[in-house]
Amino acid sequence: MIVTKLFAAALCCLCLAVFARQTFPREAVRVAYPSTATVFLPLWVARDVGLFQKQGTPVELVSIASSSIAMASLLAGDIDVIIGGANPGVAVQLQGNKDITLFAGLVDTFLFSIFSQANITKVPELKGKRMAVTRFGGSNDFAGRYFLRGQGLEPNKDVTLIQIGRQNDILGALFSGSVHAGVVGYPSVLVAKKQGLYELADLTQKGPRYQLTAFVAKRSFLKKNGSAMEGFIKAVAEAIHYLKTNRAQGLKILGRYTRIDDPSLLGSLYDFHVDKVFPRTPEIDPESLKLIFEELSEEIPKAKSAKPAEFIDNEIIARVRKSGFFAHLYR
Repeated sequence: MIVTKLFAAALCCLCLAVFARQTFPREAVRVAYPSTATVFLPLWVARDVGLFQKQGTPVELVSIASSSIAMASLLAGDIDVIIGGANPGVAVQLQGNKDITLFAGLVDTFLFSIFSQANITKVPELKGKRMAVTRFGGSNDFAGRYFLRGQGLEPNKDVTLIQIGRQNDILGALFSGSVHAGVVGYPSVLVAKKQGLYELADLTQKGPRYQLTAFVAKRSFLKKNGSAMEGFIKAVAEAIHYLKTNRAQGLKILGRYTRIDDPSLLGSLYDFHVDKVFPRTPEIDPESLKLIFEELSEEIPKAKSAKPAEFIDNEIIARVRKSGFFAHLYR
């Protein structure tokens, strides 16, 4: 009799739980991204194809162009996850906030090339010349300085760096002759090649490991929402797989978000990222953070002695890997 009553009570609770779940769906994970750059394509695919829902993790994507505003929103609890440069997430931790962490990544290389006017075909010829970057202190600027030093040229001594603004402005300055070289990102790299500028160096293929895009969240949020965030990582990984196996649909999604209507440019941009940039799994390796710490050490001295692994929470990725999900995608 007691067993029957317990069974009935359990059944009643189960029905109420199902009703509550159907009537009051779990709040969406709020994810901020900074721009319509192609590196964020897996997020758009995961949402548009329904992969977040498939994994039981509703996601709301929010565009926040400013990394400082995005970080402030994360700290205030208005945003749950930021995807963007790894620098802000590392910098906040260096400044004492130990609740912030990096927990996944998408791109761990520079997505830049060094272009010059057609009459400059060798790096030493840059000495005494002007090179454009988007803004001082950004990853574009750091990539340019890193490249110059690697070639034995000292920034602002041997080569004058000019802060231009947008990628299109760098191309305009190169075409007009107001600068001799520039650090160019995608899709402007494809335009520069098409227009006959000389590619002095492809930092994407021959550059060092550099965590260009990373997922940042609060450790407390990841711990409290572990199951939902496992679903989030699975959806992102499945989106990357989708891009590798559904080019036609992937191109439509890319075109819709970037508003690029040139089929040739869109196709080249898509193939480059899918074939050469996106990893099979959105993991983050401490080795890919070393240059981030070098970059930040100029303003935050303690970055020189910091241990990159301590700035990453790999538990979500580890659980998804242990489940066999990643291996199953590519079997």
